[in-house]
Amino acid sequence: MLVLKKFTNIVSNLDALKLKKVEEFIYKNVDEDVFILPKVVPFKGVNTDMLYIRDNRLLFIKFMDTTEELFSFLDEEILEIMKEEYELMKENMDMYYPNISYNYVYVMPYIDYIEDTYGMDDFVAENVVCGTRVKELINDDKVDLGPYLRDENDEVSMSMYLFRICTEYFTLTRGININDKLKRISFHDKYLDYKFALMDDEQILNIASVNYGNHSIVGGSGTGKSAIMMGRVIKLSKIYPHHNFLILTFTKQQANKYLELLDILNVDTNNIMVYTFSSFIFKIAKINKLVIDYNLVKTNYDRAFANIMKQVDNSVKNKKMFKGIFIDEAENMNEEDINLIYQFLYTSKRVFNVNVCKSYNINNSLNIYKCRIKEDIEYEEELFLKKNYRQSREVVDFINSFCDRSNDYIRFLRDNIPTTIFMKTEAIYESGMNVNIVKVDDLDDQIHSVVWEIQHLINDCGFRPEDIAVVYPFNKKKLKNGKMIYFQYMLRKSLEDADIPYMYADDTVTNLTPKTGVTISNIYSIKSLSYKAIIICELEMLYNQKVSPEDQDYQINDFVGDLNKVYTAMTRVEDYLSIIASYDKESSDIFKLLID
Repeated sequence: MLVLKKFTNIVSNLDALKLKKVEEFIYKNVDEDVFILPKVVPFKGVNTDMLYIRDNRLLFIKFMDTTEELFSFLDEEILEIMKEEYELMKENMDMYYPNISYNYVYVMPYIDYIEDTYGMDDFVAENVVCGTRVKELINDDKVDLGPYLRDENDEVSMSMYLFRICTEYFTLTRGININDKLKRISFHDKYLDYKFALMDDEQILNIASVNYGNHSIVGGSGTGKSAIMMGRVIKLSKIYPHHNFLILTFTKQQANKYLELLDILNVDTNNIMVYTFSSFIFKIAKINKLVIDYNLVKTNYDRAFANIMKQVDNSVKNKKMFKGIFIDEAENMNEEDINLIYQFLYTSKRVFNVNVCKSYNINNSLNIYKCRIKEDIEYEEELFLKKNYRQSREVVDFINSFCDRSNDYIRFLRDNIPTTIFMKTEAIYESGMNVNIVKVDDLDDQIHSVVWEIQHLINDCGFRPEDIAVVYPFNKKKLKNGKMIYFQYMLRKSLEDADIPYMYADDTVTNLTPKTGVTISNIYSIKSLSYKAIIICELEMLYNQKVSPEDQDYQINDFVGDLNKVYTAMTRVEDYLSIIASYDKESSDIFKLLID
């Protein structure tokens, strides 16, 4: 059975997640009608190896590697520990899920017989599987767990139960089910409408394979980097309830996204902290009563922040605060940032993960000539993600072509770039809506075309206003002649004249925020959002339209920075992408790479 055999590839050096021999046998030999979730932690303090599901009947299993020699010395203590965990499970189930039928057994393949039960006769008889019962369980390359299954559950109740106890394995979905073993779960009220789906087996495998050490998760837009990172944090927070874990982002919008998801998933966040990098540094400075020059913060933020970082680095002695640190948007941080954060980890048995998409760096820190996250910290493993869970095949194909042309052009401009900037992805969704490129004459035509596109999407294609976003580089731009173009004001005026409702995107808006019309946004504020339809306009505002091999390195670097902005804008769409432009490939290398 290919699906479950994939879970035999779980690799982790955490005791609670290590794969055992009997597990591998079960994954390889279960019947086709069996559905298994690996390494489920239903409650903090209860670590199971698998949740075995057949005909909506639930069986939690824990495999004990206890040897006969060890058991002969510590049989009473081992049985007491097992029974305490079982009773903790029962207590929580009776309290929170009294209507769910389940069973929980311990499988001890290396124990032939339990001679003395120390007064725990019923527990050992009903919940401990050893000796000949283990052999019967895995006899003749078949797995029969039927005798240990209890009553069948209602499918809806069971689905909601799994959603609550396996939150790390669920993700927001654009409406399509990505795992046919469980129906998606929809939530509706007056203002919100969102759907969760069980992740596919590859994502579940990646979450269960979290390891001690330093690891990077690399992939293009829509490949589920954030989902895997959050899944790992949730799982570790349940396995180690007395240790703290930190999620760091670069933007406030991304931090808000994590906080909202944790809240909706009803995750116990007592040992999970979510901050932007800058807010975390300020918090540490305040806790340790370091000097913060607020006047300098107002007048020269970069200089003031560098001073605070230096103080934190030199003055804070007890930095070992977290068992795990997870950095999202790591492409925006430099070596000094990451090295400083790294000091807040435990000295041993710690987890350090960074998410990287090089083409998402749209800030002034971009340096295409330096592979920043690899300088001082050695990463034991890079997880490369390719599946695109956000965008339709037509959009993915268009963006992949842009990635190919851009990478080739960058290599033509400079052959000393250490890594590939733009990573292609693999589509798993079909749509049938082609990418649309509209050529116009001037700025007024662009805005008129934006209004026409919105009306067409709503009136002819069935989109709602809240499904649509209009994206442009900057709210305003100063021209070489000194004049200022207030693009956002011009767009707002045209939308109002056309009676089209709209709202602004800022760092408080996430995918879960109720929308009150078409979203209008610059590229910086759209970065962590996604929409069914996106109209990109006024790319002419980007400063680096033409470049050549004779230009200086900083000019090449700035040109790639503008390509990153275009990539970021395009990757926010799910189904329908329209690009409205007055430039062509003769007047702009950016448009040449888009439409060549």
